[in-house]
Amino acid sequence: MNLGRMEKQMALQQELMAAISHEIRTPVSRLSFALQLLKDGLEQEPQLLRQQQLLASCDDMVDDIDEINDLVAEVMTYIRLEDGGPRIIFQQVDVKSLLENLRSQYADIHPHIQISLTPDLPTMVIDVEPVQIRRACQNLVGNAVKYAQTKIHLGYRLEGEFCVLLVADDGEGIPEAEYGRIFSPFTRLDKSRNRSTGGFGLGLSIVRRIAYWHGGRAIAGRSEALGGANMMIRLPIHQPTDSLPVPSMAHLDDQPV
Repeated sequence: MNLGRMEKQMALQQELMAAISHEIRTPVSRLSFALQLLKDGLEQEPQLLRQQQLLASCDDMVDDIDEINDLVAEVMTYIRLEDGGPRIIFQQVDVKSLLENLRSQYADIHPHIQISLTPDLPTMVIDVEPVQIRRACQNLVGNAVKYAQTKIHLGYRLEGEFCVLLVADDGEGIPEAEYGRIFSPFTRLDKSRNRSTGGFGLGLSIVRRIAYWHGGRAIAGRSEALGGANMMIRLPIHQPTDSLPVPSMAHLDDQPV
């Protein structure tokens, strides 16, 4: 398949995904409204047990609708990244402060998990697009929360002119053979599709795109300290200019991970 035809097929796929995501929103909104009316009407149901059963069914349907809405949001985010998105406006961000804020955010929501930060980290400022880098880090920490048993560790290290952000957990980890595939769209290593792990297989793909935006890489590995997954984003410390067009994604899947 020649390059022009491949790019045309990719553009068609992206357009199709965007159209499907857009069309889903209208019926989902109608379903949400109808469910709310149904729940209001069920408040008058004379049989208490039957009322509780029907209300529980309504709650399950609301959860399903929320899941569809989350999927649409992730698909739209992925499409924007895949399609290029806006120009990157680089800003200097303190990595230690970023990770400390993430640790506080997730520790408050998940008090049963011990989220630690490497002690005595030096101040490290890197050139990034702050909103997207925060999104990428949130995706990694959120993914770790799903699979960790009791511990998550955040940190970073220097590799020459690069800064490597680290998110490790004490879960089951990722088979080495899957290190590359885990970043592909809609890839889920756990087949359960239950709400305890949730997700649609786009979170890590979004991380990979954001890293690529910055001239970096997303890397999967094993945590020697915790025994679970060790997810990394390797980013240049300095960028050549404060504003760059987003690079073409056409050959991203041919790049090593």
